Amino acid sequence: LQTARKDVKEAAMPATAEQPAKKQKLAFELPAINSDFDTFLKAQLEASPADAKDTEEFKYLTFTALPPFTDGHKSLMRKTMTKELFDKLKDVTSSKGYTLSNGMQAGVLRPHLGVGFTCGDEECFELFKDVINPIVQGWHQFDPSTQTHESDLDFDKLVFTEEDAVLFGKYVKSTRIRAARNISGFSLPAGSSKEDRLAVEEVLKAAFGMLPDNLQGTYFPLG
Repeated sequence: LQTARKDVKEAAMPATAEQPAKKQKLAFELPAINSDFDTFLKAQLEASPADAKDTEEFKYLTFTALPPFTDGHKSLMRKTMTKELFDKLKDVTSSKGYTLSNGMQAGVLRPHLGVGFTCGDEECFELFKDVINPIVQGWHQFDPSTQTHESDLDFDKLVFTEEDAVLFGKYVKSTRIRAARNISGFSLPAGSSKEDRLAVEEVLKAAFGMLPDNLQGTYFPLG
């Protein structure tokens, strides 16, 4: 599921020999969708209480009513979210403070998104399953309520014939395997605070320190 945070461009002041370039922070701005919807969003933002996850660049809205979606809203969240479902879940909050409004915000502010809902922590998958399960089924053709995902990482079961090897050598220039995992007990990116991110960094640094000698290296923080 997607993350809700808006990409923010950073403007830099001209650099001089005496003064290095400085990054200028941009304030959070609502997107322009259409006049009626924009009026709704502005009123919701002004009425929304402060969220512990807010930053100068990003604010979380608390929706007091089901948004009046436009024809341009295409996400599975928009197709799934009924007034009855919204009223049922609007006051539900995870132990880390993630709400239905937090999850919906990506799909409300970005009409073009295909999924339109983000999870802030692992509890969300249970708390908001009436929203998430239909979205997962629509996106992946997998029903979490009736099916069980099974993983088999035994590479000995892979079949790679001589014919496959010939085709592979002919057409493939490079390939990579990407594995992404979340760490239990910490918020997911859409719901993380600065403290969460720093705590995850400490866990990863500890894990890197346990790598065998041939994989050891130097850790460089990004921020």
